[in-house]
Amino acid sequence: MTQSRHIHDLADELLSEILSCLLEGPGFRASNGNTGANGCNGHCLGEYNDHHASAYGEASELDRFRLVCKRFMRIGTPRKFSRFNLRFSENGFRRLDDLLEMQLACYVKTVTYLVRPFYQGSDWTPVLRTLGAEAPKLAQLHSRRLREQTTLVNTNHDLTQLRAAIAAFSALQEIKLLRLQDEADEQILDFIRDQAIGHTTSDAHFNWESACSRAVTNLGIALLDSQRTSIRFIGPQISPEATLQLLEAPSTTLAAMGSRLTSLDINFHAHVDITATMSDLSPVFNRFFTEAKNLVAIHIGFPAKAPLNLNLEAIFHGIRWKTLRTLSLQGWRLSADEIISLARRHRHHLLELRLYAVYLRSGSHWSDVLCMLRAEMERLARLDLREIDYAANFDALAIDSGVEIYDPHPVGPVSSSVSVAAGTSPPERPLLPAFGTNGHGHHPALASGGRLSRRRSLEKVRSLTVEELGDDGMRVHRDQVHLWEAWVLSGMQREMQNGNSHWCSR
Repeated sequence: MTQSRHIHDLADELLSEILSCLLEGPGFRASNGNTGANGCNGHCLGEYNDHHASAYGEASELDRFRLVCKRFMRIGTPRKFSRFNLRFSENGFRRLDDLLEMQLACYVKTVTYLVRPFYQGSDWTPVLRTLGAEAPKLAQLHSRRLREQTTLVNTNHDLTQLRAAIAAFSALQEIKLLRLQDEADEQILDFIRDQAIGHTTSDAHFNWESACSRAVTNLGIALLDSQRTSIRFIGPQISPEATLQLLEAPSTTLAAMGSRLTSLDINFHAHVDITATMSDLSPVFNRFFTEAKNLVAIHIGFPAKAPLNLNLEAIFHGIRWKTLRTLSLQGWRLSADEIISLARRHRHHLLELRLYAVYLRSGSHWSDVLCMLRAEMERLARLDLREIDYAANFDALAIDSGVEIYDPHPVGPVSSSVSVAAGTSPPERPLLPAFGTNGHGHHPALASGGRLSRRRSLEKVRSLTVEELGDDGMRVHRDQVHLWEAWVLSGMQREMQNGNSHWCSR
């Protein structure tokens, strides 16, 4: 009789794969080293809020797995501490010290730096004193946060700790910078506004520019000191004013920073048009991108409600990245030729192109962009044209009709009570659209009661001419976008193989 086998007979790699499947199942809760906003888990620091957890602190299935035996502890530990959330606070840096002392930093692959807007102005003391009479707990909270900010900045403790952290995170792959603002911040801002209405003015305010500037600068210094390479940087709410300080940075510093990154995913935070500011930053992008030769993914975004009105080459400067596989633009006013030129430089290797809330200027046609993508892109596997339109129609909707304009990456504070995965890709979209081109019915290519097979639908979409796409040069309906994406992807490879472009004749 064959001897029975036990789970301990399985290799560590297989056990790790089994653990991955279990933790990703619907019935399991995995901390993944990311248990809440404090960035360290309960087992690490002996701090638990789960009333059902035992005295040993198995707050999640991963914790319980690690407590089974020493071997399971060894297998589960890298997964447990792969992510670390670091708050800009005394408590946040104490948790970092705990992680370093326990020699667990070597497992960290993603570090998320959570920073609040800074307290600015000279009137915070009287404001907090007055607030203390009405809401003593709220006043105490903000007094503590203000005191911590002053201490950390004056002593440069934040920079010292970031240097130690990045140096110790030997497996680091990704750095995220997130903005925090919670209910307590909103309450004190309301209090200050109420005082202003009562004719008691104050210069006390929250300032994200100074906080963002310090965070970006210190992260950059820590990264350069650490010699870490192949890093993905994600910043969903970067202050353009803070970025202006990079104009004063030495060219060698920008070059060294650029060479370390394989992915740059940033959205600029602004409520007004920042075209002039970004134009001033053009030399910074030139120096940075010239040396960032290893970029695999680039996302540069601006608020969809205030799209940037600046030529693409003021940012990209005609640079071609041989390694680039994903390119994403958000919140721009562009011409068709600009998009075509940038895509054409990467036609041999680009796999994914995303254009969110991009509005074509007068005289351009989206059909020209679609034809070029279909005829020339050799490896494009995904195209996302979400919320594209024409600039004239965008302006008409925003001004005349007062319509709320959709923002794929809404600008606003990140709640400190919610775990946020910034910079993540939107959900995958189906290859074939579900609706037609005019918003009133199905496109003929996708009709027949919705019972056409995927293959027949694909053939019908592929056979459409550019005139049948319904591009009138004035407005893009949401239903059209799905069809246009499918048309480009369905016919692109065949056109390249056949060497003709009769679908794109105008």
